[in-house]
Amino acid sequence: MLISTEQAQLRLERGQVSRLSGARPAYLASAAGTLWVTIDHDLRDIVLEAGQGMAVGGSEELLVCALGGPAVLELRPAHAGCAAL
Repeated sequence: MLISTEQAQLRLERGQVSRLSGARPAYLASAAGTLWVTIDHDLRDIVLEAGQGMAVGGSEELLVCALGGPAVLELRPAHAGCAAL
């Protein structure tokens, strides 16, 4: 998916998975619900509750999944000074 905008939101239903590529550097956040995030070739699994977010960097693809119910993924450009994962 190619999204060319300053900020985007994507609604995910429970269990729905979205693969994001080329989304870095960016700030990824949960605007609602709980999101599970994994980065290709990274052993960590990250869970974002509503209002939490993270800066991402690098060239690996991301998988984002809604846990427990619908969730809203917010994606926007990373701010200068944000530490990227």
